[in-house]
Amino acid sequence: MKINHNLKYTTIAIYTVFVFFACILVYKIVFSWDDSMDFISSILGLMSPFIFALLIAFFISPMVNFLESQLINRIKLKGHMIKSLKIRRVLSIILSYFIVIGSITFLFAIVMPQVLRSFADISDKLPGYIDSVIEWSKTASFSFGTENYSIDFKILSAFVSENIPQTLEQITDIFNQFMPEILNFTKNIASVVMNLFFGFIIAVYLIYNKEAYLKSAGRFITAIIPPNSNEATFKTFKESHRIFSSFFIGKLLDSLIIGLLCFFILLIAKIPYPILISVIVGITNMIPYFGPFIGGFVGILFLLIGSPEKVILFTIIILALQQFDGNILGPKILGDSTGLEPFWVIFAIILFGGMFGFVGMFVGVPVFAVFKNIIDHVIDRNYNKKIALIESLNDADVNPYKL
Repeated sequence: MKINHNLKYTTIAIYTVFVFFACILVYKIVFSWDDSMDFISSILGLMSPFIFALLIAFFISPMVNFLESQLINRIKLKGHMIKSLKIRRVLSIILSYFIVIGSITFLFAIVMPQVLRSFADISDKLPGYIDSVIEWSKTASFSFGTENYSIDFKILSAFVSENIPQTLEQITDIFNQFMPEILNFTKNIASVVMNLFFGFIIAVYLIYNKEAYLKSAGRFITAIIPPNSNEATFKTFKESHRIFSSFFIGKLLDSLIIGLLCFFILLIAKIPYPILISVIVGITNMIPYFGPFIGGFVGILFLLIGSPEKVILFTIIILALQQFDGNILGPKILGDSTGLEPFWVIFAIILFGGMFGFVGMFVGVPVFAVFKNIIDHVIDRNYNKKIALIESLNDADVNPYKL
């Protein structure tokens, strides 16, 4: 018996199976969230070298393009221009790596000793700060209604002395509980360094053959996407690349400028730990809206130990920097790179920060912007189709929605 295949019903069946499995996947993710996150974390752990390689290639590729077209292209080798694309590409990659790794090494060589000295100074001053609090508690008093109360230090001292053995035992138990976590953290740091090392190596191949990889990706997308969606799909990828590149590169430049400004202002104002605080302010500034306040709060904690009288001045400086960045510097560098309103930016930071921690706060805004951009395109396309249908029905005078 000959079976006649109906393409329409075959397509419907394929979509039905796809939707069925998609629903199962969503159900498993939502109702087994912890297991799903563990599974995703294990997959990401295995893919870490390649993820690092993609990120490194993403950030270094513009530098390679610039050096290849503007610098290497003009260099003469034995009196002749370098015409070979492969040689120009290799020289551009080597020079880019030298610049990036050299800059990172230089910054670590300059900044890290100062940061370590600042931490050592804070550690030295912490016991004195605690003694000051104890001395204050001996004479501290407070009022409640018409009554005046003071702290009886003898009773407090006796209470502390009686509970010291128990407290030390609890501290020992807590330390023993956290020892595996500390060892695991050290192991994770070593793993990140190793994955980063392999990422730099893999990124060389990605950058060197990027045209071939992009062409293969384009062929793959064209093969699996319906013909009428090809243009929209490639447009979405280009827009996503624009959002990520403009946001991250712009935010890196913005945070670098804010960190340097913070350092010079703290130096002029003679506020202690200028390098340590400036590094923290610069890094946390990568987080929109909340970043400057997180960095400022950490800086205030350090100053409360090292130099409490400078806290108010430092707070004014941080607020001034935040206003300058939010109203002048940020718009000049970033412009409207993500296209998100402030509400959606805050929403993305809270959502991704709650799901993925500190890293989620960094990447949440551009990722959410990409998803919102895709959804907006789908809504606009369907809306325009519906408007066109309504207008055609109006022209034919058979519109059932017409009043």
